[in-house]
Amino acid sequence: MGIRSRLLLLTLGVAVPLMLVGVLGLRLMWNLSREQLDDSVKQQAELAAVAFERWVDAQRQPLTTLAELSATEDVRSPAFAEHLRATVSTRRNWIDLRVVDSSGRPLITQPAGRDELPSALTDFLLGEMRRRDSWVVVTDRTRDEVRPVFAIAAPRAGGGAVIARVDGVAMHELFRDIELSTRSVIAVFDGERRVLYRRQTQETPVDSQVSGEPLFASLGEKRAAVVEVESPYDGVRRVYGLAHAGATEFVVIVGLPSAALYEPAQRQFTRYGFFSLLALVCAIVAALLIERGIARPVRRLRDAAQQLGAGDLTARSPITGDGEIGELGAAFNRMAEQIAEREERLTELDRLKSEFVSSVSHELRTPLTTIKTLTRVLQRGGQTASEQEEYLDTIAAECDRQIDLVLNLLDLTRIEAGAYKVSLAELYPAQLVAGCVAVEQHAAGARGHHLAADLPAELPRVLTDQGALRRVLCSLIENAVKYTPDGGQITVSARATGAGEVALAVTDNGCGVAQEDMPRVFEKFFRGRPATDDSTPDESNDNSREFVEAPGIGLGLYLARNIVAQLGGRITVEGATGGGTTFTVYVPVWHSEAQADGQGRLQSARRIDVEAAARR
Repeated sequence: MGIRSRLLLLTLGVAVPLMLVGVLGLRLMWNLSREQLDDSVKQQAELAAVAFERWVDAQRQPLTTLAELSATEDVRSPAFAEHLRATVSTRRNWIDLRVVDSSGRPLITQPAGRDELPSALTDFLLGEMRRRDSWVVVTDRTRDEVRPVFAIAAPRAGGGAVIARVDGVAMHELFRDIELSTRSVIAVFDGERRVLYRRQTQETPVDSQVSGEPLFASLGEKRAAVVEVESPYDGVRRVYGLAHAGATEFVVIVGLPSAALYEPAQRQFTRYGFFSLLALVCAIVAALLIERGIARPVRRLRDAAQQLGAGDLTARSPITGDGEIGELGAAFNRMAEQIAEREERLTELDRLKSEFVSSVSHELRTPLTTIKTLTRVLQRGGQTASEQEEYLDTIAAECDRQIDLVLNLLDLTRIEAGAYKVSLAELYPAQLVAGCVAVEQHAAGARGHHLAADLPAELPRVLTDQGALRRVLCSLIENAVKYTPDGGQITVSARATGAGEVALAVTDNGCGVAQEDMPRVFEKFFRGRPATDDSTPDESNDNSREFVEAPGIGLGLYLARNIVAQLGGRITVEGATGGGTTFTVYVPVWHSEAQADGQGRLQSARRIDVEAAARR
């Protein structure tokens, strides 16, 4: 672990625990503050419930008085009717007032001529009074579903009741003086948990059929409760205080938006987080400044080591001070000087190795064996004239091949010395392919290979060096013969690519090249493993062992790539379909001088590229 990492770890080890302690403390304070805020909302709901209860009680008191009066006076008398009229006239939100007997039959109604109450409502009121043995208040939605009405009933002695219906708009007067903050709400729900009254700063239409159960889940049988939920009516998340309105089954709700209620605490959290982060950043900056002052000499030494590792043998570390860092820098500089001297020696050894390689052929064995065999056959005699001519032609071809190998080695020396030259001229590629196939036919036949040329009827002429390209193509065919099991198929094909090039491909169905070795097959002295080989020769697999031990020192493809590059072309390798390998040489198409003035400039540019490649 570096100095910077240690300082950063120390900084984080001190700052982060302090931040966590602060967050936990702030969290406890927030929970306490939230409980206090929730209690205040619940108290507001209880106050609103008390106000509603008193309002209902104020509506009930005249009914109780009339119920007691009906026990001593005839309810059909003019005097009692005057009492009813006076009571209704002094209460502008009352719709009507009536007295019914124990069966629900109306005895007197004020104002006179009002419609009778629905029997279901009357029976429900009488039943509730008997069950509770007290007065009752319910919601009457028989007149208008959107604008509810309160039905209040007080029991009479001997049976029956005094019933008044009060317009629900009276609740607006009850709660109109209460000031609501933005998006706050106050509402009243009846015993069926349906909205009777709802008021907020921005009034929105409310569907009375929407269920308010999410609000009442926490209330149950308790006097009051508080809950934070999303409103089912307008989708705003609020903290709701809920309270039962006395002896009634009505519930009063006060809701404040969560964002507004908890915003001060949230701002405090934000400020604390900002200052904590700022403190952490300052601590990290301080650690980095300290690290810079301590680790700068070490970093310089590291940079020098990286430069040396990248190949810059002149890289040296500046020596600062007389302490351990200075001694380390001096030791590094001595090591760098030793590496530079060793690199010079290695370069000289590589030059000597190249001279040695230029004096021998890496593939002399197969041609010499063929020449020796045919020579012995001719010495024994007994051949026909045509056979002798065939053997002599083969010997001559193998001699030419030997010369080509020696020329390849000489070309290697020229390429590495930057002195390799090519002579570009017009060439018919089909003739070159046919000639290479004919030269290699004997070697392929000795292994039982089927060597064939696949040439189209017409091919464009190419701009290349015939001798150089011939050596490349023959070398690729020889490799195919060498690394293909006996009785294999080798095809040499040519085609125009349509991109100003002709592709000459050598395809075999041999052992192929391991996929991980593909990028390195063109390196000098590199000999890739066959795709069938797992880097450990299998004694039970003769073909695998044969391929691994095939002759050669890894120069053929290296020469081929450099020669093709200097011809202005390129060479690629890929695995053939069904196994084997395909090497493809791309050479530029020849253009006559009459086609365009720019072709001469193009050929000149290619020659410049060839010379530049030779220098590399």
